[in-house]
Amino acid sequence: MKHKELVDQVSASLIKKGGKLESRKSWLVMRDYLQQLSDEQLNAILKDSD
Repeated sequence: MKHKELVDQVSASLIKKGGKLESRKSWLVMRDYLQQLSDEQLNAILKDSD
């Protein structure tokens, strides 16, 4: 899976689990942070969110 796809999956999972984000700015900040993580870190977040 490509890095961008992992970021998409993790952000969708976090939003699904945590509820609606307050603003587009919050979403962008979260996406920027996720893009800085390695694939291994993103996979670990996905695994923990299940």
